[in-house]
Amino acid sequence: MSDQRLSLAIADYDRVAALADGRVAVPGAELDVRTLAPSETFYRMLNEDAFDVSEMSLSSYLIARQQGRAWTAIPVFPNRNAFHLGLYVSERSGIRRPEELRGRRVGLTEYQVTAAVWTRGVLAHDFGVDPTAVEWYVERTPELSHGGETGFRPAPGVQVHPMPSGQTLESMLVAGELDAVLPSPYPGMASRLNRTSEHDLKRIPGVRRLFADPWAEAARVYREHGFLHCNHTVVVQNRHLERDPDLALNLFRAFVEAKQLAYDDLRRLERSSLLLGGPRLDDQQEVFGDDPFPYGFAGSAKALRTLVGYSHEQGLISAKPEVEDLFATSTLDT
Repeated sequence: MSDQRLSLAIADYDRVAALADGRVAVPGAELDVRTLAPSETFYRMLNEDAFDVSEMSLSSYLIARQQGRAWTAIPVFPNRNAFHLGLYVSERSGIRRPEELRGRRVGLTEYQVTAAVWTRGVLAHDFGVDPTAVEWYVERTPELSHGGETGFRPAPGVQVHPMPSGQTLESMLVAGELDAVLPSPYPGMASRLNRTSEHDLKRIPGVRRLFADPWAEAARVYREHGFLHCNHTVVVQNRHLERDPDLALNLFRAFVEAKQLAYDDLRRLERSSLLLGGPRLDDQQEVFGDDPFPYGFAGSAKALRTLVGYSHEQGLISAKPEVEDLFATSTLDT
C-alpha cells in the first residue's frame, strides 16, 4: 500500500515538533502538518471536517461523537493542565476563594470548551460551587464558536448569557460587569474565535489570578485526583482508519516518539532565558514525575471517565459513553 498523504492540524507544542519537522515519520503515511491555534482547528473540524488528523477538544469530541461524527480518537493528549488555574478575578469583586464565586458573574470564551468543563467540575466537586449557582457570560458568538457548530443549549437551571455586542471578557471584567473570567488557555496563538488574551489580563491593574499560588493548586489536584486535566485528544477521520487498519497505532507510536524527543531536550531550559529553568524543571519532576503529559489509554482512563461524568452532569451530553468506545481498538492496550 502506498503512503497516504494526511493533513494534521495541531498547535506548536514542543511535544509534536519532531512530527512537524520530519524527524519522526508515520509508517504508511506522509503528514502535512498545519500549525494552528486549537480553537481555530476545532472550529474548522466541526464546521467543515477540514483535516484528516486533528487535535480536538475532548468536550467537543464527546458531543460530536454523540451526534454521529465519523471520527475516532487515538489516546494522545497533547495539552494538559489544571484549567481552573486560568480563572482571573477583579479586586473590586472581593473574591479571594473559589467558594466565593457563588452568585457571581463569570465570563468564558464559551460554555462547552473543555477547559470550562474541567473548571466547573472542579468548582462543583472540590469547592462546592454548582454551575447553577453562577451566572455565566460567553464571549464567542454562535456564528463563530464550537457550540454554534454542535447546537449547544444550556442545561435546565443554568444561566448562560451572550455578551453585549462589542464587549469582551477583558472589557467587562475591567468595567466591573463580570467578577471573574476564564480566558482561552492558549495565549499568544492567534484565532478568530478569541478576543481576550491571558497576556493582556496579567497587565491590568486590579486584575489577578484567583489562585495566588497556581503551582500549589496544580500539585493539590494531581495528588488528590491522580491526574492533571487532559484537554485535547487527536482524532482521525474514520475513512482513513478503514483504509489502513495500522494507521491508528502507527500514529500513536509516532506521537509518543516525538514527545520523548522533546523530553530529551528539556534540560536546555537550564541554558534558556527562563530564569531558574533547572530548578523549575526539578520541581516539576518531583511533583508530576518524568512524564507530565502521559499518552496511552490505561494511564488516562480515570481522567477520561471523570471528564465524561462532568460533561454529562453539566448537560453537554445526554448519555455517558464507555471511554473505550471513543478510541481506536488497536490503541486500547497502550
